[in-house]
Amino acid sequence: MKITRNDILFIVAVLFAVWFVAVGWVWVYYANIIYALPFGIASLAIWLFIKKDHKKRNKIIPSLLVIGMVVSLLWLLYIVYTKH
Repeated sequence: MKITRNDILFIVAVLFAVWFVAVGWVWVYYANIIYALPFGIASLAIWLFIKKDHKKRNKIIPSLLVIGMVVSLLWLLYIVYTKH
């Protein structure tokens, strides 16, 4: 099996999206902006580039990004409402 550029980009995008999900809850001193969001944005950009090959595997990237965004926003809301 020949590995194409899109295969490598897919793996990178999935790794970035998983990192975004794993670190998205870290809002201590707004560390999320430095440690999670750039990886989420990079994963989204890669996904937008590779989604043109119409492979089923590309559906996992936006799912992971949505999960990461939900986790990040819910944790931020939790922090905001428990500080008061």
